Amino acid sequence: MSNIVPLSDSPPSPSDIPPPSNPTICENEVECSKPALVTCHHCPKRLCLKHVLEHNEINIVRTYSLSDEINCLTHLLSKLDCQKSVENARKHLDTWKENILTDIENTYKHYSKEIDDLQNELNQRVDIFKDSQKSKMSSLQTQLAALQKVGEISQNQLLPIERDLSHLRQCLESVRCEICIETTNVSCNDLINAYNIFSYNRILPNNTLMQSYRTIPVENNKKFVSSQQNGTILWLDNRRQLHYIDQKFHDHILTLPSTMCNPPTASSALLPYHQTGVKDVDVVDLKWCSKTEAFLILFQRHLYSFDPKTHKFTQIPITRHKDYPFRCLSFLNDSSLYISYCVFGICIELWKYPTSNVNLAVKRWDRLANDKTEWVSHMDANINSNIGLLIRTASSVHTRFEIRDETLNLLKQIQLNDDFVDSFYPFRSHQWYVKSSSGKYYIYSTETNTYEPSSFEFQFGLQEFGINSMIIGSGQNELTLCDV
Repeated sequence: MSNIVPLSDSPPSPSDIPPPSNPTICENEVECSKPALVTCHHCPKRLCLKHVLEHNEINIVRTYSLSDEINCLTHLLSKLDCQKSVENARKHLDTWKENILTDIENTYKHYSKEIDDLQNELNQRVDIFKDSQKSKMSSLQTQLAALQKVGEISQNQLLPIERDLSHLRQCLESVRCEICIETTNVSCNDLINAYNIFSYNRILPNNTLMQSYRTIPVENNKKFVSSQQNGTILWLDNRRQLHYIDQKFHDHILTLPSTMCNPPTASSALLPYHQTGVKDVDVVDLKWCSKTEAFLILFQRHLYSFDPKTHKFTQIPITRHKDYPFRCLSFLNDSSLYISYCVFGICIELWKYPTSNVNLAVKRWDRLANDKTEWVSHMDANINSNIGLLIRTASSVHTRFEIRDETLNLLKQIQLNDDFVDSFYPFRSHQWYVKSSSGKYYIYSTETNTYEPSSFEFQFGLQEFGINSMIIGSGQNELTLCDV
């Protein structure tokens, strides 16, 4: 039998309707029959004068509690000091110095004794060798003396003696008698690494006035990318020169890899108008791959990785679709590599990197465009597996900023009031820093689906750096590091 109770269509009887509460009676937790006069500021109830005062007293008590909390936090903030950390760091360095000097002294004594032992052994071996050779020379001398005494000497009698003397000379001339000690020249500077750790869990909004704690000179910066966890930077200047900034903020000029061959340039009819002047040796995009701990450098026809540990470039074998030139790339979930081609009509491919068979695309999308003149000029992803696409058209200055999932399904389209997105940079899990075509700067939140003006400009880019920092490309000749 069915347990479903049929719903009745008949109206409820008057006895079934609960009586309405009297809105003129005090609604305090403890029953009160006094008339309600006002709505309480402490809770959404209408109360009598007596209970309104009691509830107001609760709020007053809460203000004292909150004041105490502020005083505690002020005290906690006043105790924030790096002096103890500096003292510990110097103490650690002094201890290392004492240990390394003690180790050097002990090592010196050990090998000094080793040399004495080797000398004794070598002297013994030399003495044995000398006695052996003296015995042979004495024997030959005896043979010669016997021949000289007889007076009649044949050639056949001298030949064996001459042969033995020749062998003896070769043996003595080949003798090496020395004590060898091999040392390795090691710079103590390579044994120590000093760096700052300054981290915290930010809960307050990020759109606060940024204060720089370091500026990095970069002359004629065009674009840059950082390795967040390794604290290094790869940047490109306007002269096509690639630079690498290490963890100690030393700038290294890199020699770009040879592209080995230059195929004929693709037909300009396939390319967006501004891309026809780009050469094969031009870097079109830079990204960091955390899984391989290497930078990726995208050219029109080649993809290279750069290992910051070895400073070596490696070409990644990728077969381009229809010989189209590359335009931009992005990483998702460490191993999903998305590459967009610079061609009218959007064409994006998904690759798995690193794999043993990286030269085969996993998937291709070529029907994402609204019209045939659209193309993707920029692409980047955040840690929430959202991919941002900046789509341009040949027919107008209008751009379209879209956020898509890992299968490139459209999630959101971000529009600015009376303006267009010129570039964007993902930050953490839900924020996108946006530069508009008119030179305005915004922060868009996917959590609230709103954007607000940024308190700082990032004309030449923005990247996460370390645990709590960001790098701001505020000018063409410097990068700014700020805590957020």
